[in-house]
Amino acid sequence: MNDELIRQLLADPEKLIAKQPFTRGCEPYLVSEDGKTVAVNGTITARPPRFKKVVVSQERFMKELDPNSHDILFDDNIPTLCIKINNGDYKDIVFTKQAVPMQKIIKNKQVLHLTGHKMQFTLVDTEPTRKQQMDFITFKQYWDLRNQDGMKTKMVDTQKSYGDAGLLYYFDLNGRVKSRLLSFADGYVLCPHNDQNGDRILECVYYYNEDVEYIDCYDSKYMYRITRDNNATSDDNGWTYHNPIEHGFDEIPLITKRGEVAWNDVETLIESYEILYNVFAAIQRRHGWGLLYIKGKFKDAAQKIAGSYILNDTSIDGKGDAKFLTPPDPQGYLETLRLLFDTIQMGASTTFLLPKDINYSGDISGIAIKLVQNLDINRALRDVIDWQNVADKMVRLFKYGLAKELVRSGENQTAVTDFEQLNINAKFKVWQPMNDYEYNQMLTILSGAGLLSKETGIQKNTESAPDESFRISKQLEKEKETQQQQQRTEVIKSNVNIKKKKKIL
Repeated sequence: MNDELIRQLLADPEKLIAKQPFTRGCEPYLVSEDGKTVAVNGTITARPPRFKKVVVSQERFMKELDPNSHDILFDDNIPTLCIKINNGDYKDIVFTKQAVPMQKIIKNKQVLHLTGHKMQFTLVDTEPTRKQQMDFITFKQYWDLRNQDGMKTKMVDTQKSYGDAGLLYYFDLNGRVKSRLLSFADGYVLCPHNDQNGDRILECVYYYNEDVEYIDCYDSKYMYRITRDNNATSDDNGWTYHNPIEHGFDEIPLITKRGEVAWNDVETLIESYEILYNVFAAIQRRHGWGLLYIKGKFKDAAQKIAGSYILNDTSIDGKGDAKFLTPPDPQGYLETLRLLFDTIQMGASTTFLLPKDINYSGDISGIAIKLVQNLDINRALRDVIDWQNVADKMVRLFKYGLAKELVRSGENQTAVTDFEQLNINAKFKVWQPMNDYEYNQMLTILSGAGLLSKETGIQKNTESAPDESFRISKQLEKEKETQQQQQRTEVIKSNVNIKKKKKIL
């Protein structure tokens, strides 16, 4: 069934690059059922949803993420500053509009809380053999060597920046398992395809290389490449099919993740904040040097008074007057800015904790800081669940690829079979404002109280090496051997002393 569906997709490249769009907001319309009445236990005729959402492009996400591309910088409605120059003409002073990089701050904060710790691994086996323990250590060592935690962080960062992200596993020319990030920002468009049950059957990557279009598709065994060169002649509407290539894995080697960008729910609030911020800045600049109002005639030299702008009213019908005009009270603007600032934090589940917000005069507990950042932590805890499938597949692909690498290199000829026996559970660990000492001390207390196994305490300790359990066991064996040697030495010394005493007697 799925094989036939894959063949149908591959036969039509236009279907391969069909992709569900990202959306934000909806088309305004009145639902016919709204406002109607129905009796208790009454029914209405069911109908499919007619809710239509507005498409938002990934180019828009790129624009929103880059503060140098924000709409506010091109907004001509921001007030300008007009002054009178010496020759009597008037001139607009160019006001440099300012963008606020809130989208990037929100994204970075969410990425930090989700990926600030290394992936947590657990060997799911009540009584693992010595061989399984050593293979588990090997897996964790290579995981670090190939910077898989770094790739995990990059993937999360990319998804929260541009809506989706891909992580492709492959074997390099030396047979080593590697991974590379596929991002829309680098020109890669990810087009996943599922069967009727929602299971992934094909992952496609659409991109350009010079003047050639590429569609690379991956199923559980092959990589299919389809290209189109407008300067060449080919069949199938310009598309050329290349021979399938075995990718070497036992499942689709491309992991894709799709979701909302980090700031999606607060984009309109951020835009409102930027507008108000710039209007306020323009008004403050307009009145910042003071405005001296003079009613009556004065000498030219008087125009330099206090370095202020001077408004001269020569149409007097009585006594002259001179005074500084009071600029608009900024308090209303500031209160509105603060309200928007707080609303953005709530809407994005992100806390903007600045150094000025911390009272350094007293000791601030980690619990207090965690309470302040409760929004961030709760968001990250939801993200952990959402990203669990990615963590599981990263482990499966890397474990399988590493096993084949070890066989190919001759390091472990039975690695493929051995690693199949490794049931490794992987989880994202939410970063919280707790220092490593406090965290490791907590693990020690739990282990000592019997609420946590020593093995788990070792695995989760931030200072532990991938083979920490093995190192500890070797150390204990060495200490035991040393102790036994000392005991043997003491026995020998004791026997020698007994013999000496017997000779004396």
